[in-house]
Amino acid sequence: MLKLRFLLWMLGFLLKRTWRKDEKFRQKLEKQPLNFSIKTADNKLERCFFLESSGITTAKASKEALDMTLAFGTPVQAWSTLTNKDKNAFMRAIQEGEVKVEGDFKLLFHLQSLMKHLKI
Repeated sequence: MLKLRFLLWMLGFLLKRTWRKDEKFRQKLEKQPLNFSIKTADNKLERCFFLESSGITTAKASKEALDMTLAFGTPVQAWSTLTNKDKNAFMRAIQEGEVKVEGDFKLLFHLQSLMKHLKI
């Protein structure tokens, strides 16, 4: 669980850095902001990400309504899916029921287009 917690913190760091350095990333957020969370099914671990044209913020939990939530069965499944080098691993995990998308499913494609800007 600690590895996943670190991964989610690092995702927030990378999103903030990308927002500061990448004009195209900010332009996409001006057109369509995105508030989402990544959590485990038992709700023991959750991280919310608020991607807006004015900046990126993160929180442990949110009292506001989110556009989308990605719920993983276990922290191990989340770690293996999110760190997998295979581009299709995430979609395969959704098809196999290891990840449940709550909210607007179309926003998943917007999230993927934003993630392409991250420089790791």
